[in-house]
Amino acid sequence: MHDLHPQAGPTTGNTRVEISGIGFTQFKHDNGTIRYDQPLYAKFVEAVTGKDIGTPMTITEIDNDSFVFYTPKAVVGTQAILMLSFNK
Repeated sequence: MHDLHPQAGPTTGNTRVEISGIGFTQFKHDNGTIRYDQPLYAKFVEAVTGKDIGTPMTITEIDNDSFVFYTPKAVVGTQAILMLSFNK
C-alpha cells in the first residue's frame, strides 16, 4: 500500500476510499474476475481502544494497482486504523 484517498470523510460513512499500491493482482483470477474463494476484507478499528468500527467489508473493486471500499459510520473525531485481512 502506498496511499489512501481520501484520508478523512463524513461521520455518516459510505465514503468511497481508494487504496493505491502494487501486488493486488493476486486477488484476481487470470481472467480478471475477483477471487471470492480468497476474499479480502477491510475494516477500521479505533486507534485508541482497538475496538471495531462497523463491520468488515468485502473489497469488491480491485485493480492491478488499487482497490476500493466504503467506510462505516463513525463518531465525530474518531481516529481509525485501516486493517486488511483474509478473515472477517
